[in-house]
Amino acid sequence: MRRHVAQVTVLGVLWLALTSVASAQQTSQPVVRLGNWIEVGNDVFMHIIGTADIRYKTAHNFDFEDGVRDRTASRSPSSTSVHEGDSDLSYAELRLGAEFRYQKNLTVYLLFEHQQVMDGNLIDDRSNSTNPGGTDVFGRAASTENPGFHTERYWIDYKFAGTPLRMRVGADSWQQDQAGLVGDDDPRFALFGDFGDIGMMAAAVIQKSSQRLGLENDNDFIYYTFSGWYNLKPHKFQLDVTYFRDRFNGADTQTGAVAFRGQKNDSVLLMASWSGALGPVRALVQGNILTGTARGGTGIGLPAGVTPSKDYDIFAGAVVAYAEADLGMVRPFVGFIYGSGDGDPTDNKLHGFMTLPERDVSQITGTSFFSHLETSNAFATRDYSCPARLQGLAARSTINPGAAVLGAAGFECAHSSDQPFNDSIGNMAHLGINSTYSNPGTFNIPVGLRVFPLKGHEITGWYVYRGIAKSQLLNIAFAPELAAQGRTSISKTLYHEIGGFWQWILNPYFDIRLSGNIGIPGDGYKGIAQLSDCNLAVAGVQRCKGEDVALSATARFRARF
Repeated sequence: MRRHVAQVTVLGVLWLALTSVASAQQTSQPVVRLGNWIEVGNDVFMHIIGTADIRYKTAHNFDFEDGVRDRTASRSPSSTSVHEGDSDLSYAELRLGAEFRYQKNLTVYLLFEHQQVMDGNLIDDRSNSTNPGGTDVFGRAASTENPGFHTERYWIDYKFAGTPLRMRVGADSWQQDQAGLVGDDDPRFALFGDFGDIGMMAAAVIQKSSQRLGLENDNDFIYYTFSGWYNLKPHKFQLDVTYFRDRFNGADTQTGAVAFRGQKNDSVLLMASWSGALGPVRALVQGNILTGTARGGTGIGLPAGVTPSKDYDIFAGAVVAYAEADLGMVRPFVGFIYGSGDGDPTDNKLHGFMTLPERDVSQITGTSFFSHLETSNAFATRDYSCPARLQGLAARSTINPGAAVLGAAGFECAHSSDQPFNDSIGNMAHLGINSTYSNPGTFNIPVGLRVFPLKGHEITGWYVYRGIAKSQLLNIAFAPELAAQGRTSISKTLYHEIGGFWQWILNPYFDIRLSGNIGIPGDGYKGIAQLSDCNLAVAGVQRCKGEDVALSATARFRARF
């Protein structure tokens, strides 16, 4: 039913567009074209948006272990963790929309999208629409949701004539700070002030609405952004403040035992940045301070001995830096991402740096500084799977501090898409609260070279080091397994990556990109893999090694209008 409604909606938009054009042609006034814009009424212009992003992807040993059967993070063909992570597939992201503009002060934007894995059955739209049903060889049931064609973005932008104020409401693709640490296409209400070289912005963003839980009142996750900048070309100075107020993740959703019911988060993220050019070098430096308070669960379902409604002090910091030298045909670059780590899961302090108090994406690869790293699994794309997928380890739950130390179900160990910081590792290490601010910190260093041999061609290669700032959370979480091996700690070096891509822009509307990555386990991931049992069918423990390289490759063909 939802799919048919979406189709009717899209057809309606196209019908209105065609009738508008026909109506304009019937008048005595000629149709005016401004680039891709067509005049459909007096001072009303329209731009039709169409995009086909088609990819062919393969992956091998995404968990650094050849002795464990590979499996995807999800069976759902509409899962983005599958599209960008460990899988072999043909994947398409198809978009259709329109943009309307009246005079110089009013713009309306509508964009619909469908993204899914495609094969011979799925392209014919099977009755269950997502997978063959039943359980797979790992005992996982079929997925139950099929979002189909949905509204991806929508917004109205209005400039108040004679004033420096501009308003945007809806869901656009936005980023707050210069490094893109805060940003998404979450719905928001935003006001902008343009005072020449000085600009300001304030917005309220809806991250999660309690309506989807069947609740009302104070059960939402809404955050507020405030920004100011001084554009002294080629330099730009910016200050950003974000206040996260989360009540959604502590909402009372059922009568059973829910460990984190009643938890609250009130955190403030301060971001100060400079970007500019010094001769042939363009650079970015951004300092970040996270502070505030969080309150743990009210007591229902908490492990024994954990204080209900425990208050936690939040204090963490991070640095983001990037430099690139334009030497003509070649452009060497280097980046540095550091986030402080949380070292003690037994205290009342959260020192692990992350942007949001829950797992979410950022827009760091949406900036001009890091866009060429968008295919790097070690930097910002979906993370490699956990070493040996933690096969054979004791179940980690809220009663055991290892619950989310290396990601739920053995996937996405450190970070999710477009998120360079560790938003999964250790986020339940403090038994009384579920918070990404309990992570072991981040060291992420990309070094590479961009080459432009011919017009329309770019070849980019990189090396990325990924590590953590503190290993105490891992040591405590896996203490029993470490002790059994006569060990006390896990290395801070998680893994290394060598990767790159070749992109050929044939014209402004069509490009081809071939990309690939090689993940090489470091001592940290090898040590974690060796805690796992690589053959559960044999009595005793057959230790994994975690010494195999992880491979992935993608061919993308994209047409945009």
